[in-house]
Amino acid sequence: MAKKWIRVDIPCGPEASDELGAELAEELGATVEFTAGGIRLYFDSAVFGQAEKELEHILESAAGRFSGGDYRLSFMVSELADEDWSETWKAHFKPLRVGRHFLVAPTWEEVRPGAGDRVIRIDPGRAFGTGHHETTRLCLEWLESWAGDTATGSRPRSGSLLDVGTGSGILAMGAALLGFENIVALDNDPEAVEVAEANVKLNGLGDEIRLLVSAPGTGLGAFDVVISNIQSLPLIRMSRILVSLVKGSGRLVLSGILAEQAADVREEFEARGACLSGTRKAGEWVLLDFEIPKRISHE
Repeated sequence: MAKKWIRVDIPCGPEASDELGAELAEELGATVEFTAGGIRLYFDSAVFGQAEKELEHILESAAGRFSGGDYRLSFMVSELADEDWSETWKAHFKPLRVGRHFLVAPTWEEVRPGAGDRVIRIDPGRAFGTGHHETTRLCLEWLESWAGDTATGSRPRSGSLLDVGTGSGILAMGAALLGFENIVALDNDPEAVEVAEANVKLNGLGDEIRLLVSAPGTGLGAFDVVISNIQSLPLIRMSRILVSLVKGSGRLVLSGILAEQAADVREEFEARGACLSGTRKAGEWVLLDFEIPKRISHE
């Protein structure tokens, strides 16, 4: 009997899609695809009946967190009769070039990297970060520009790095491939760290990256670069500790920020003594790049 699949489309804006997508992937074990109109989930039809009630509960609970509680979240269900759907679904996730030399590819795709390319193997799954979202691409592009382009002979800029809210581990892996040393990646979600560990092992980077189930704290030491791709409100709540984790003259790189929220994030971190060095934008998302003066370093 042919296996059937269920596709669930959840219309929502970017203010909801990141947080909600990560929550649904974690709670339901579903594969999440970010679309122009919101979020798309895929389920084996045999398990969707049980997942549907939990999905309704999650959406009802999540709706109140957006737009002052006036937000309404609904979903549409489609049955996919294609008996080869498991392969058709994979067609949505093709190798993706990010920046000049990152090549992010799922495990089922054969890739032919060019000179200087850095391949990250990662499959869509339970943790956020496959390189397809603008916020992840902004971070990888920043890391590449900061480290220097070894493919053209420029001297790489190495250093230590802390990845706060690592999700799939993609940013930590990108940093390792760029030559960063003493890389620590942490997430307060044990399942995300479990996924990141599998991805790090898959890419042969287990000796380069230390993974922790933890929130950021002073016991970690100080780093040349601290990068965090989460969301504006958690970043603002963690502003003091994030600034304290950066070495003097080091960089604090923040992403997952909607353009209309960027001013609030900037104001908070500048009040902590951070100096805005640059910004990057992709679609509705902004990356903020701060330098931390030596006078406020907590080394």
